[in-house]
Amino acid sequence: MAWLDRLLVAMIDLPLSSGELAVVEAVVDAVGAILPAYAVGARLGPGAAAARRDPLIVKRVPGRPGTRQADAGPARIFPDLAHEYVSRVPGSAGSTLHLASDEHELEPDSSPAVQLVDRAAMALSRALPGARAAVGRPEPALEARMIQTDKLATFGQIAAGVVHELNNPLTSIVAYSEYLIRRAASGAVGGGFQGEDVERLRRIHESANRMLRFTRDLVSYVRPSTGMAGTVVLHETIDLAIAFCEHVLAASSVRAERRYCPDVPALSGANEQLVQVFINLLTNACQAAPESGGRVVITTSYNRHSSRPIVVEVEDNCGGIAPEHVGHVFAPFFTTKAHKNGTGLGLSIVKSIVESHEGVIRVESHLGRGTRFVIELPSSR
Repeated sequence: MAWLDRLLVAMIDLPLSSGELAVVEAVVDAVGAILPAYAVGARLGPGAAAARRDPLIVKRVPGRPGTRQADAGPARIFPDLAHEYVSRVPGSAGSTLHLASDEHELEPDSSPAVQLVDRAAMALSRALPGARAAVGRPEPALEARMIQTDKLATFGQIAAGVVHELNNPLTSIVAYSEYLIRRAASGAVGGGFQGEDVERLRRIHESANRMLRFTRDLVSYVRPSTGMAGTVVLHETIDLAIAFCEHVLAASSVRAERRYCPDVPALSGANEQLVQVFINLLTNACQAAPESGGRVVITTSYNRHSSRPIVVEVEDNCGGIAPEHVGHVFAPFFTTKAHKNGTGLGLSIVKSIVESHEGVIRVESHLGRGTRFVIELPSSR
């Protein structure tokens, strides 16, 4: 898994503002640094990089400086090496990422090196449109935010692959620990196995189960939305958002409190979209928190006489918003945060999702005291 970590770090630092060719060279260099025994290259399809008519090839061969050359035509770009794997870059016609070696066979289903190249090609497919759009953009602030947004999208796509890689070993840990617990409980395990050992196994089993549920929920959440409405149990949706934000809350020393009304009914909607609403609101509170930390309280209530009877309040004591900014918080790309902490899209996305569920959202804030978001939603009753 170490190579996945290195790839993640490399992909979030791609030079999108320098254009697509610089991005391709950075990806080739990154993969070559992770796999120094292999030759790495890329074919950048026509129509890109200043409207070139012919494909361009970027190469990195062990022991030689990187090169850039016009494409001569054949599919392989390392004809002198015995083995070459070609990974297509999705959504970029004619663009491919190449891995070659004289010593190592490159089997798609069994070679970790091939899996790394496939992940890098996927990341490249996300980065190229942003790199093309960045060149010549007249508004520097908008360009910087769009580049950051694309970096986050690329990072998320690779991270989803990392989560997928975790599922198999976690499933094995859950299964084997459950088997050992049953064996120990029946007395079938010898060798001085004691009661506290069974308790340790149970803790391993519970921890692995929790991680497995989290990874499966996360993969389900990041899967593209179908836009189809289903039944949403609101409190479960909020709980899932808090679970996803657990590390962000801990890092910011922000405590999340739930105050749920037991009468809140189910509603009709897209669950993963509503999870996104509460993730964005929780993350917003964490980013506004002082170093000493803070608190965010999620309160639900039900007013059966209203056309939007389900009400959710998300209130924090994390600093508040200046009066002149309150009216702009839902505008796309508006942000008062440091560049590294925000793209200005989070609250705009929240508003869009709430309105797509026939709901409304409003904000109240007092600088130095905190902010409260109120969401009103229709029920499915």
